[in-house]
Amino acid sequence: MADLKPKDPSADNQNAPTDIAARKLAQAVVAPVVTGDEHCCIAQYWAVLETNGSLVRGHNVWRVAHLATGIYEVIFTGDVSAGAFVATIGRPGIFTEPTGEICVALRYSTTVPEIGRGVWVQTFNSAGAPSDRAFHLLVTTAG
Repeated sequence: MADLKPKDPSADNQNAPTDIAARKLAQAVVAPVVTGDEHCCIAQYWAVLETNGSLVRGHNVWRVAHLATGIYEVIFTGDVSAGAFVATIGRPGIFTEPTGEICVALRYSTTVPEIGRGVWVQTFNSAGAPSDRAFHLLVTTAG
């Protein structure tokens, strides 16, 4: 007599790549990357600048400057030299800023109170030429 018991569809696929990968994934243990005390001492600095370099709003901002076409510096109240810098072109209020590109770097300074506290920001139009653009800048540091 024929076996009328329903067949397990996964029985034929024990070695199928997706089944092997799924089993390995289920068994995997991911070790967290810990670089210090978790959730301790996170500092955030941020600034929203108008096209002309004026500060519209911000948090822990010491001063800002518009140095030349498409070149800005933002000096914060604390050391940001080991932080992560994120910037995006965007208006401080409603509407949108013309398209373009933005670059950030730690600002080199020899003035004692500003060492390690500044971010250099450059903005460009879509063709890559220096151009003034409003932007939002966020810096997050640990420690």
